[in-house]
Amino acid sequence: MESSNKVIIVGAGIGGLASGHFLSEAGRSVEIFERARIPGGRIQLLEKDGARVDVGTQYFHTNYVETYKLLETVGMKDKLIPIHPPVQMIRDGRGYPVKHNTIRYKIVPFWSNLKFGRFVLTTLINFGRLDPYYNDPLPEFEDIELADYVLRKCDKETLEFLVRPIICAFNLSDPEGESLAHFLRICKQFLTASDMVLPGGMFSFPQALAARLPVTYNADVKQIIVESNQVRGVQVGIGKEVRRIETKDVICATPLKELPHLLPSLNDVEKKGVNAFKYSQFPLANFFMKRKISGNQWAYVLSRSEDFKTAYTSDAAVKCGEMVPSGKSVLQTWFAGEAGYQLIDEPDEKIIALAKKEMNRVMPSFESEIESAEIVRHHTGMPRYQVGAYRMLRDFLESIRRIKGLHLVGDYYGHSTLETVVRSARRATDKLLEAASPFS
Repeated sequence: MESSNKVIIVGAGIGGLASGHFLSEAGRSVEIFERARIPGGRIQLLEKDGARVDVGTQYFHTNYVETYKLLETVGMKDKLIPIHPPVQMIRDGRGYPVKHNTIRYKIVPFWSNLKFGRFVLTTLINFGRLDPYYNDPLPEFEDIELADYVLRKCDKETLEFLVRPIICAFNLSDPEGESLAHFLRICKQFLTASDMVLPGGMFSFPQALAARLPVTYNADVKQIIVESNQVRGVQVGIGKEVRRIETKDVICATPLKELPHLLPSLNDVEKKGVNAFKYSQFPLANFFMKRKISGNQWAYVLSRSEDFKTAYTSDAAVKCGEMVPSGKSVLQTWFAGEAGYQLIDEPDEKIIALAKKEMNRVMPSFESEIESAEIVRHHTGMPRYQVGAYRMLRDFLESIRRIKGLHLVGDYYGHSTLETVVRSARRATDKLLEAASPFS
């Protein structure tokens, strides 16, 4: 058994890396264990033929605060590039260009636009209460199911062509089952921010952070050891060796669904909270094309009302030309919501064939222009805030405080954004440092 005065961090995604940075900055020693061979978690990169393509987290929002401070620390804030080109919404074979913060959506009738204004007005009225990055109670909205609300208060046009594209873009989920409170938080994000990217890809951010920190890769933390409600250490497998390391403080920066095997002693309230929290799951089909596809859209939004399984398709070469020096399009088809769940474990060939069939409906020459295709799967995609989830998460987080020395970091504090994760890392490390202070 080893003994360490270091803070052990489980996971080298952005939450674990941000935690490591904040603690190191405060003078604490840390040791980060990452199960994969690289950092980043859901921030992933696909490199092929000189192209660097984001296949996980896609961009930074301009209203981030803590995340931008971290970018500045690693010298990347000034390298951010705005995404300028419009999105093309497809209906009945016709494209409708949409720029950021569009007021009038021509893809739906005028009256549907007016009805959608209900969401804008509700967002503005509750603007100060809608924290996109924290799970503050919103009791009058949390238990209202989004799709049902839209159909009652607006119409099907609003649901399919306005609400669903927005929640797909921010959450990769369908509106069915989601909490109205979550959509209002998304609306605030949508109304107050635009999108930025890094010329080296999103992965260059965690890569730069990890280079400054002690990270052990291919290290599988099997259990966080807890005795009498006090963290005592971790059990970690590295190769064929299993190490037990004593420590009083552990930061767990993994997806919430991994907590039961790390902490077998979860009580009923905690298990309920974990089980209530779902993630979107989906395969991402990446098509490397022979040339630049005509037009200047960085994304094409498709509709399930026209029997598309694809929610939208983005062109990595248009989104950030610096990442694809050849200029050739790299089209990425995103299967969100129920379609994503259905396809996640299907063979590559079936997913590619479906994506080709659907894209041929949008671009008749699509299939003949493909050079190659790659599938990336996300079993833990974006967190879903379904009806009842907010309350159960608050109960879970309150209950888990019984374990001294355990600090949780993740995207289950209110929204599915990088900023949510980084702010949770800041809160966790501040509490850890405060508890360790002789003056506390």
